[in-house]
Amino acid sequence: MILRGLAPRVWYPLPGGGAQPDMNILVTGATGYIGGRLVPRLAAAGHHIICLARDPQRLAGRPWPDVDVGQGDVLDATTLGPILAGVDVAYYL
Repeated sequence: MILRGLAPRVWYPLPGGGAQPDMNILVTGATGYIGGRLVPRLAAAGHHIICLARDPQRLAGRPWPDVDVGQGDVLDATTLGPILAGVDVAYYL
């Protein structure tokens, strides 16, 4: 768990800016405007993407091969534990 003000100061630039390839990245808000554009850019940069959605069906039909979708809610801690395991970076949008 990362608490505000206690997180390590690590900066991961966007794709094309030198981020390590093959990172496990969690994206919440992938059904929205920004998330919907961030996911394919991260995937194209060689990262493994996991999208967290309350309703995974809202992501059905997206042209994102090799992107995993997990069902959960950021307000429900019981759904976050398994999804966060092994995640290097999380985008909360």
